Amino acid sequence: MSAPDALPASPDDRDPGGPGTSDQQPPPRVRRPRPQALGAGAAVLAALAVGHVVVTAFPVDERVQAPFVRTATISEPVELRYARLTAGRPTGSTVLDGDDGTLLATPGVWLTVPLTIEALGQPRALGFAELRGGDGRTYTVFTSGRSAFLPGTTQPGVPRYATLRVEVPPQAVPGARLRVGLELKDQRRDDVAEIDLGLTQADAEAWAAESTPVVAHAPSDAPPEDS
Repeated sequence: MSAPDALPASPDDRDPGGPGTSDQQPPPRVRRPRPQALGAGAAVLAALAVGHVVVTAFPVDERVQAPFVRTATISEPVELRYARLTAGRPTGSTVLDGDDGTLLATPGVWLTVPLTIEALGQPRALGFAELRGGDGRTYTVFTSGRSAFLPGTTQPGVPRYATLRVEVPPQAVPGARLRVGLELKDQRRDDVAEIDLGLTQADAEAWAAESTPVVAHAPSDAPPEDS
């Protein structure tokens, strides 16, 4: 008896790697981003990166709060938004003549700076002053008291002459810089003059040993007689 003919293989019995495999799915197609999309994404990332760098490098709060400092030296006019300011040569002593019949002594040094103020545009009354000492400290000069700066109102076209006086320890004298501005309490985003007074250790020692009164002239539209 002859062997029965072999039955054809069912689909499940075929070689799974062969071309006839019924449950083998073709690989999914990968959608590649269009060049335009890649370019837009890169541009956004670059913009974010640059924005981060700008904010980090230039803190917004500090930039908004800071005054515009205009530097100068003795006898050099400094142009401000509201006035032209010129500082004369400083003088010092342990005794101050307040030009009002009173003498004030100090264990430190009286430093006086004559200032010429020329208002621009409209009448101005400068109210801010401070001394940045060579000792790293800041000495505020008020509109009254022992350390004082009260020039009064300056009219356009009429120079105003005033003397700033400040009481400091001798070690603050060398390298001291004077700052003067318009508003007493707020110098944000406004011009401030910073004047290098050109003072040395020799000035500090000489003034600390000087007992001849130094005069702080009262403010006036006429120049002091000894100027």
